[in-house]
Amino acid sequence: MKTGAAEKELARQLEAHYDAGESAALATIVLEAVTGHDRTKLRLLRDGELSEAQVARLGAITARLLLQEPVQYVLNEAPFAGLRLYVDPAVLIPRPETEELVEWVVSDVRARGIDVFDKGPTDADRTGTLKVLDVGTGSGCIALALKARMPRAEVWGCDVSDEALNVARRNGSALNIRVDFQGVDFLSDAQQPLLPSVDLLVSNPPYIPLKDRATMHGNVLQWEPHTALFVPDNNALLFYDAIARFCNRRLHTGGVIFLEIHEELGAAVVDLFRGAGYANVELRKDMQGKDRMLRVSRT
Repeated sequence: MKTGAAEKELARQLEAHYDAGESAALATIVLEAVTGHDRTKLRLLRDGELSEAQVARLGAITARLLLQEPVQYVLNEAPFAGLRLYVDPAVLIPRPETEELVEWVVSDVRARGIDVFDKGPTDADRTGTLKVLDVGTGSGCIALALKARMPRAEVWGCDVSDEALNVARRNGSALNIRVDFQGVDFLSDAQQPLLPSVDLLVSNPPYIPLKDRATMHGNVLQWEPHTALFVPDNNALLFYDAIARFCNRRLHTGGVIFLEIHEELGAAVVDLFRGAGYANVELRKDMQGKDRMLRVSRT
């Protein structure tokens, strides 16, 4: 089977579940993985023949994709903020919106002149200028991306899921990025004291009300971990409330909170933090023009 024909046929089959553009993009990603070629080389070798092993692997991948399993889980890989992360159904697939949150954090820290960006050969282990906690770390994507960009920061990530922590630690080891991942139920007042006091807290917590399930794509509902996605309809802000209470006790003076939020809950989250005594609250839209991120500072 020729490479180009295989890509075209896979895209055609995927149109049973995805639109034409997404099907074509997925087919390209799969053929890149199967052949080991990047997109440019793939185009140049469209008339090249796939080996028997490559055809067999393509068939196995296709079968899983036709069950609407996300390609990131099928390939056990997801790009995020310049990193290539291992992912499986124990963790959410990192989204572009969360990359925007990371970029906001980095640009804010840089604008404040905090010395965390350069790592010289004689002080590679010097940290402590900025203490950062990622709540609900999942794959570790936020924590690892921040540590990669800010090597002198001291970074922790916490999650209630042992399976997610295994993924995060695997990523940290594979990327040789030092983050301290801890198993903590952040909603438990008894367990919060296990976490450090910090200068910066960042989180992409569960924030989708259960009622929104009816509008979501089947591959998300069937494959991604519901505990990392959904919150009760009658208590959609429970993680933000827990974060506000934690930060009242454990965020250093002058500290900052960065959060990803549900597009329809921006005003409610702003009100929650202002009601908890935080006067400086900034709401920011994502690239799609939706309320998606919040910056809260403590004076």
